[in-house]
Amino acid sequence: MGSRLMQMAEDLAVEKGCVGIWLDTFDFQAPDFYRRHGYTEFGQIDDYPPGSKRFFFQKRLPGEQS
Repeated sequence: MGSRLMQMAEDLAVEKGCVGIWLDTFDFQAPDFYRRHGYTEFGQIDDYPPGSKRFFFQKRLPGEQS
């Protein structure tokens, strides 16, 4: 279900003319989910919140690029 929702969100973003998606998540949430769906990690904050990590991901979308 999560994969289907992600694909729907990406499809809508492409329809709206978006060139990429940027998001953040925590180590206790779903970083591996985003990696499996082609997102690239571009940053991380250790011990935020305390005892955890915050990850930043990006993904370039298909379509017209400027």
